Amino acid sequence: MGAELSCTRRGRFQRFVPVLLGGFVAVFPFLPFVNDYWVDVGFFVGLYGLLGLSLNVVLGEVGLFDLGHAAFYAIGAYTTAIMNTTLNIPVLLLLPVSALVASGFAYLVMSPVIHLRGDYLCIVTIGIGEIVRIIIVNNPWGITNGPNGITGVGFPALGPFVIQTPTQFYYFVWVVVALVAFVLLRLQRSRIGRAWNAIREDEIAAEATGIDVRAYKLLAFTLGAAFAGLAGNIYAAKMAVVSPQSFLFMESALLFCIVLLGGLGSLPGVLLGAALVVVFPEVFRRFASFRLLFFGLALMVTMIFRPGGLLPRKRETLGLDGFGAQGFSAKRASPVRGGQVSLKDRSPVQPLHGSGNRPLLEVQGVTLRFGGLVAVNRYDLAVYPGRVTSLIGPNGAGKTTLFNIITGIYRPDEGKVLFRGEDITGLKPHLVVARGIARTFQNIRLFPSLTCLENVLTGLHCRGSSGFISTVLRTPFQLREEREFMEAAAYWLCRVGLWEYRNELARNLPYGRQKYLEIARALATGPELLVLDEPSSGLNERETEELMEFLQGLLREGITILLIEHDMNVVMGISDWVSVMDMGNKIAEGSPWEVYNHPRVIEAYLGKEEEWVGSTS
Repeated sequence: MGAELSCTRRGRFQRFVPVLLGGFVAVFPFLPFVNDYWVDVGFFVGLYGLLGLSLNVVLGEVGLFDLGHAAFYAIGAYTTAIMNTTLNIPVLLLLPVSALVASGFAYLVMSPVIHLRGDYLCIVTIGIGEIVRIIIVNNPWGITNGPNGITGVGFPALGPFVIQTPTQFYYFVWVVVALVAFVLLRLQRSRIGRAWNAIREDEIAAEATGIDVRAYKLLAFTLGAAFAGLAGNIYAAKMAVVSPQSFLFMESALLFCIVLLGGLGSLPGVLLGAALVVVFPEVFRRFASFRLLFFGLALMVTMIFRPGGLLPRKRETLGLDGFGAQGFSAKRASPVRGGQVSLKDRSPVQPLHGSGNRPLLEVQGVTLRFGGLVAVNRYDLAVYPGRVTSLIGPNGAGKTTLFNIITGIYRPDEGKVLFRGEDITGLKPHLVVARGIARTFQNIRLFPSLTCLENVLTGLHCRGSSGFISTVLRTPFQLREEREFMEAAAYWLCRVGLWEYRNELARNLPYGRQKYLEIARALATGPELLVLDEPSSGLNERETEELMEFLQGLLREGITILLIEHDMNVVMGISDWVSVMDMGNKIAEGSPWEVYNHPRVIEAYLGKEEEWVGSTS
């Protein structure tokens, strides 16, 4: 109870911080010690805060290293300068145009390389930044005026009102910062924000929960570029001149420092980082030649003592009263099974399939080679609805590889996979999940820096359809969908006994509870077929018995189960059909007892002295 009260007080304080920050920003130009010089410093804090927020979408939310972000900033500035000076289009009208041009450019250049990760993507973004700078300097059309830049950019004007004084520009940039922060805050607390964070934590697991990783990466890059384009427009209007020297690699590195110093994913942290980067050089101007040394030292100290940044992002918490005024009760949470939007239309206690003769899943002659190694060799497998089908065999037999083929992580060289009669061979994992197949992994792949509740909510991603516009505007449809997501996530957390840990980070759970959390996340996708890879590994005897009871309960609710398992007590206790794999080949198949007494299975896997200690009932 004390912890809940502490969380509530902390949440109230966090909600009060933006009010204090907004109040300070509003009165800053009127403080006694503030002159036009410091108002201009406040303007640049806002400008770099806007640029930091734009990079934070890519780096903080999705975890993509972008060291060429100044390219989008430059495109926004040059779009404004060129169209204002040549076509006389008002600067204020060019604000959205600059954002659209920058985001369009980001989409074009990032689409071919968005699949790259880590250092490779970082190097590509550095290259993009340098290419943009070189084109600005050396373009053959002369529209950028080469190294001399473009002068004579007009002031932003709205009818007779013209923004031209330091104070007016100060409020202009901070209004834009407030709007961008508002949009990002809405996105953070939505299925889009959860998808971004899941990709940052583990791309493979994210796609296995139904998230289109490529699409959401591109969304982050284009949105970040759009915000950088806004900053470019404001910069061009303020300075009345743009030149290549303002968009060097060091500008991108500076933005990187702002996000890392403030805290990845933290909106207040990014603004704090911008304030430090802009204000400190002004305060210690006499030591300007040592600025890079100070930045490097500050980053080193931050990484050692505050690796999450000076103001790290705090994950949202849900108190015991659930949704407070909405009167949510975990006991009333309804489950999710299938469907796209109306999550309450189906109940998991109604079986989706009978015990007919048609398989739910068919694997037909599947073969996969890694160079000269045949990992899976012409394997056939049929999984019938309403049954538990087990896949057993020695380590290295190819069992997990077969699971990866079924769930879309690998594409087979030969053969095909049918689900409900539909060919799903080679479909991307998020499309496989959307069709009703969910999985867990041999080595637990949770999203460790997300809470238990957020992990399960991520599993519900493929059952929703609210997009960018509905999320930002908080339409009734989006609110209803989020409400149903919360109820469904609470249901599955209760089912696996983790409701009391809903606000705990996944990495802090004991191993056994992490197993259950991963199963709950898979179940939240609304699967017809649940694919489990060694669910009992690492569990003690009591936990294993509880797991068996839980899986049998799922079976009664109409969820078909396919599992890899080494614990023969589990296999014999809950399986209806067993397929045995060795060196990529099927060596036996049948009922648990038929397989258990099969000579080739005994020789290749169980061993001649193997005895099953479970019940014969």
